[in-house]
Amino acid sequence: MRRPVIGITCSFDYNINKFQLGGDYVEAVRAAGGTPLILPHEEHSIDGIINVIGGLLLSGGGDIDPCYIGKEPWPQSGNIDPLRDVFELTITSRAIAEGIPVFGICRGMQVMNVAAGGDICQDIYRSLPEAHKHTQEAPRWYPTHNIKIIENTLLRKIIGLDELRVNSYHHQAINLAAPGFRISACSSDGVAEAIEGLGHDYILGVQFHPENMFKRYPIMLNLFKCHIDASARYLSTRSQNR
Repeated sequence: MRRPVIGITCSFDYNINKFQLGGDYVEAVRAAGGTPLILPHEEHSIDGIINVIGGLLLSGGGDIDPCYIGKEPWPQSGNIDPLRDVFELTITSRAIAEGIPVFGICRGMQVMNVAAGGDICQDIYRSLPEAHKHTQEAPRWYPTHNIKIIENTLLRKIIGLDELRVNSYHHQAINLAAPGFRISACSSDGVAEAIEGLGHDYILGVQFHPENMFKRYPIMLNLFKCHIDASARYLSTRSQNR
């Protein structure tokens, strides 16, 4: 079986005119058996990308513009990249509609939810004053808080545990899950830590960063392996239908 191509979204630094992506994303995809393909924010290339990739990996990054959830920005809102928002929301909607396996990490989980018609909280600490610290000051590979994984979910099947200790780098979070999605893990303060699409082979988002953890905590690589396995199945089905 050939290694499926996994399209990975990235950020853009307007000050130095460069697309950027942490190397851990590429390493995790390779280690799990996929071929990584970094995707620049080129809305007009989406048709071509959809025809090439077997899976979509939505990487972490800055905030989503709250206009996409019909809200005005709060003072706590962070950096916004309008071109990235348009590209990611569009390609995510296309991927979900066409059955392409989608894996969202941190911002990527929030993009999935908004693309499918869900909502996000613009700032955890304004909405939930008793929230835990979700923007850790520790090495990126180090887990700083626990999450509870809900029974009979894709995430529980992949991880095989009812609790997991994870890293954390976010201030936005899922508010209401999109239609056809469900929250599959939460931290003890009630913040959503994972969502998944119902009726799909692999539509999963996690609020933590497994790409930073998999070298020290191999269980995290399971998330990438299962995404890539689903991507291989999708490509096999797509080739049979053409």
